[in-house]
Amino acid sequence: MAFREKIDWLSFAVILLGFSAYFWIFPYDVGSREGMAAQAGLLIALAIIFTIVMTIAATLFAVMRPRDANAPTDERDRNITRRVSGFAYYVLIAGLAGCFALAHITRDLVLVLNAVLAAAVVAELVRPGLQIRFYRTGA
Repeated sequence: MAFREKIDWLSFAVILLGFSAYFWIFPYDVGSREGMAAQAGLLIALAIIFTIVMTIAATLFAVMRPRDANAPTDERDRNITRRVSGFAYYVLIAGLAGCFALAHITRDLVLVLNAVLAAAVVAELVRPGLQIRFYRTGA
């Protein structure tokens, strides 16, 4: 498995597990000031954990296969990245359109902000997921 594919698998897994835990812990009941502070604290903790895990894993992958990690991107990598970014962008736009509709239906700011976060997370999961698929199928 190539270095970039390993990073994509790790990124997909870390985002999926981290935000699954986030949305499990705070499904919606955070209307109080303490609940919102706890939610913000968890988001900050997730960002720090993501950074640490991705940095350590990328370093380990690079140490195990330095030639693969230092290889320049070729035309295939750039083509896959370009195609995947387009798909992820459309998923994000569709999710944000749903969030705007939700904002008109309800006046609950916490619910709308969590929906925006969920739309961004789904779009970010599409990106490494499709990259893995395109690397595997040779597209």
